Amino acid sequence: MRSQLIFGYVLHVNGQPISVGLSLDETKSLALQYMASNATLQINSAVAPAPTQTWNYDYGIKQWVEFMRG
Repeated sequence: MRSQLIFGYVLHVNGQPISVGLSLDETKSLALQYMASNATLQINSAVAPAPTQTWNYDYGIKQWVEFMRG
């Protein structure tokens, strides 16, 4: 993925940015193809002016879990 201004949700697979979705649901759908290989999956929001949010996929509970900053 080339360096560019991003507005949306960035999918990271094994620590590498792979694609961008316009919505959280779209980005979760983009991640489905990587789940069979148990890749480390993370989604980061890039929707200014809102602060960045992060979700990690938890294979144990088969759900996306939001990382809460405290």
